[in-house]
Amino acid sequence: MTTLAHIPVAAVVLHALAVREVPAFLDLEEGFIVAHPARLSQNQALDSEHVVLTTDWGSDIRDPVDQYPGNLYATAYEGYDGSDYCDIARVYHSPHGEDLTADAAACAKAVAEWFASRPSTADAEDKSGADDTDEVRTSTTEVC
Repeated sequence: MTTLAHIPVAAVVLHALAVREVPAFLDLEEGFIVAHPARLSQNQALDSEHVVLTTDWGSDIRDPVDQYPGNLYATAYEGYDGSDYCDIARVYHSPHGEDLTADAAACAKAVAEWFASRPSTADAEDKSGADDTDEVRTSTTEVC
């Protein structure tokens, strides 16, 4: 019998996101997962709207499944120049359960739906007054 106890929590969550066709990566240094729009590369993800997935404070998404604390969070951020971030939405918070597979699937669904509800750059009306030489943000949210 195969046990998933020693598989990292992040692997289960990344798999759930992949099933929903949501691009994401594990930031090993920071210890969280970053989900981003499909139109952006991993290198561009933090410069636009993205969703950070974490577990409870004091635990680590890189920990094995048998140490899953029972809470999974997905928070959307707007990125500006790769160093400033604005919390724009709570996308998902699992009920305090212990079924990581179910939490990961529900979280991935919420993240996919959140991205689908966002206007893409091509769909959003440009109200910035910028021309083609100016940097144009990909979000329609206000600066926090």
